[in-house]
Amino acid sequence: MAQTRIGVAARKGGVGKTSIACGLGSVLANQGKRVLVVDLDPQSNAAYVLGTDPTAPGTSDLLSGGTPVALEAAPGLCVLPGGPDLSGHAIQSLDPEDLADAVAAMDYDVLIFDCPPGVEYLERLGLVAADIALVCTDAHPLAVMGAGRVINELKLRQQKGRRGAKRWGLALSRIDLRRSMDQSLDRQLETTYPTIDRFIVHQDSAVSWAGAERVPLMQYDPNCKAAKDLQAIADWVFNG
Repeated sequence: MAQTRIGVAARKGGVGKTSIACGLGSVLANQGKRVLVVDLDPQSNAAYVLGTDPTAPGTSDLLSGGTPVALEAAPGLCVLPGGPDLSGHAIQSLDPEDLADAVAAMDYDVLIFDCPPGVEYLERLGLVAADIALVCTDAHPLAVMGAGRVINELKLRQQKGRRGAKRWGLALSRIDLRRSMDQSLDRQLETTYPTIDRFIVHQDSAVSWAGAERVPLMQYDPNCKAAKDLQAIADWVFNG
């Protein structure tokens, strides 16, 4: 099976992006796929919530030509930690295609790039390395604006024939349809982006508890509502 690469991005922080990236990785690993989450965040949040050492050598070492050992979070689910070295000048000076080249020979079925919010050179590395992008937003107007900027950049790269994600979807995060603002979000995005697939990831305390206890979602509660939502995203990734 060919390697599948997924970039998960959001320009605004605090929209549940890392929870979606890690939760999707957990779902895919539970389906029998070998998954690597590549943490591009200087805060190393993905490595932390998956229960591994967020200070271990990881993505920055890979980008510097090293061969860091991925950390196992669960059977079939590994992570390369992020860390403050991703903020260094050497990483900022990389060609946008360097991450894509660095992961080309990795022996995983799925790579998930958890792109940090508001750090465009790191986001670009992840989205250029990806063949599918998942753009995350919640109902906050600034989050929606940020998602639009990511989508515009994806479209621009595609129009110019550049390397990077060729298919993308919108993940509406922490949605509670009893809230009027959350109800209006899906309608707003359908109007603005009628050709882009949208996925609702419901507000679910299991996601928060899994992160707090540093346990992958499918190990914490495989039957929770968010897990089912993420399974729908996994189906879209592989079946279109």
